Amino acid sequence: MIPLPPLPGPARMPRTFAGAGARRSGFTLLEVLVALVVVSLALLAALRAGGGLQDDAERYRESVLAQQCAQNYLVEQRLRQNFVGTGVHVQACTEADRSFTLRTDVQPTPNPNFRRVDLSVLDASGWAAWKVVAIVWNQ
Repeated sequence: MIPLPPLPGPARMPRTFAGAGARRSGFTLLEVLVALVVVSLALLAALRAGGGLQDDAERYRESVLAQQCAQNYLVEQRLRQNFVGTGVHVQACTEADRSFTLRTDVQPTPNPNFRRVDLSVLDASGWAAWKVVAIVWNQ
């Protein structure tokens, strides 16, 4: 076989496949896929953590508004001239456009001038967003 003469112009490097001593540049498809899997797992973990923080913030906001409902009820009872009656009472409470149900269980105490008030503030789903026990006195 007779060798062909070189082509005129700049010298061209012959194409070789990855063999002994050949240098590669770039990444293989497998390396790129592994990197994509690692990055996607990290992003999913960050997304899940962010969602958990958002749920915690919403639950905290809900409990603060429920606490405000309970405090408003107790202040209202202290400011009234008549003594709170015994038994279970249910009433609606709205704070910051959020509706709650205030359930009070008023019980007598050994001292007739005091009453025990068990307050439960329920959200729309029936979850007890706030519970408190207080003693109300007759002024």
